[in-house]
Amino acid sequence: MMTPTLSSTYARILTEEPRPQGQDRPSDQAAARAVTGPLRILHLSALYPPYIVGGAERSVEHLAEELVAAGHTVAAACIAREPESKSVRGGVTVYRMAHHNDFWLEDWPKATRFGRAWAKLKQQWNFAVAAEFGRVLDDFRPDIVNTHSLLDVSTLVWREAAKRGIPIVHTVCEYDLICGNAAMFRDGKPCDRWHLGCKVVNAAKQITNRSVDAVVSVGTEILKAHVDHGLFAHLAPERRRVIFYSCTVPEGDPAARRQIDRTDRPMTFGYLGRINTEKGVGTMIDAFRRIGPGNWRCLVAGQAMDDSIARFTAQAEGLPIEFVGWAKPADFLSAIDVLIVPSFWAEPSPRTIYEAYTMGVPVIGAASGGIPELVGEDNAEWLFTPGDDADLAARLRSVIARGRKDLPDERAFQHVIRESTSERVAEKYLDLYAELVAERRAIRP
Repeated sequence: MMTPTLSSTYARILTEEPRPQGQDRPSDQAAARAVTGPLRILHLSALYPPYIVGGAERSVEHLAEELVAAGHTVAAACIAREPESKSVRGGVTVYRMAHHNDFWLEDWPKATRFGRAWAKLKQQWNFAVAAEFGRVLDDFRPDIVNTHSLLDVSTLVWREAAKRGIPIVHTVCEYDLICGNAAMFRDGKPCDRWHLGCKVVNAAKQITNRSVDAVVSVGTEILKAHVDHGLFAHLAPERRRVIFYSCTVPEGDPAARRQIDRTDRPMTFGYLGRINTEKGVGTMIDAFRRIGPGNWRCLVAGQAMDDSIARFTAQAEGLPIEFVGWAKPADFLSAIDVLIVPSFWAEPSPRTIYEAYTMGVPVIGAASGGIPELVGEDNAEWLFTPGDDADLAARLRSVIARGRKDLPDERAFQHVIRESTSERVAEKYLDLYAELVAERRAIRP
């Protein structure tokens, strides 16, 4: 079985001089940092822990706290169902602003289709939340602003920073700037065109994005998708960069995992994440149905956002597939041999792959979105065609036939592990921050 290696796209980004994604030479970065010194850095994301609905909130927290540890003064702003007083969490000053939308983001499923569309359309011009953010800017007085997921946050916030002369970095981690549902997935399949409705509810972003001074993306493909749709086209290539998520697995120990005696256990596959159609859970079950019962099992960990769990459990009836509910990543990844990431939609950069690699668990993934960039585009044995259960079944049979002794561990995944440590991710962001701040200070009278 082929050992996963660095994908050709990401290898080029990391090794070429000059680097096409805008990585300056170390001497330039050191000079910029020397000029700026400690920075005041403000992050803005739709949510901030302990309020979490996905990986974006955890990533912002990891980055913010790592920047504090590096000696910088850091704040994070977000929206909340009800505004809260300024507080401190993990050394980060946190501002929880009123959202000023028609309804709170967790209440979207309760709204009518027309209500959701109207709210999305109005959201582009939410001057009230922009004014809230302006007050945060005036209170914290940052040297630089880094926005992240702006789901349910008007991009008018960029103009508030721009008119104060504060450089702006935006991190692309989902499709909310170009897609009404932030996933580019509709009617049970990935979008093959830009729908009129999405163009309308995101029209203002074609203008407001010009206030952004640099864009960072968690993956090459999602960055390309945004540029292809007209976003960040005004930025020079060196101001469009790919920086992986930072990832830790609390209480995870890959060395201890390797010592577990699995002699009498069947080959154990695992799925970790939301249980729904776009995540490819149905494709995975159909693939195991093709294989049939044998010396294998599959553990499915996660929750369904709707009643789809019943549909999937019925689909898996008679197979050694167990739905285990919520699971701690360290414990779950210690219990399996191989993780399956079967996403049917173009998932930007699945955190579960980072977590699996950190724990020494190899991944079979769909060749969609940012998955090949992490798994390795040339590793045909570890990638399958999205939605193709026969192709996935072939990959599973190969793993079962070879046995767990032939499986790679974390030593084979250093290309991802090294680039996703909190220290490395913070270092890359700081390089970009320092360059922008130094440039802005140089042009001020």
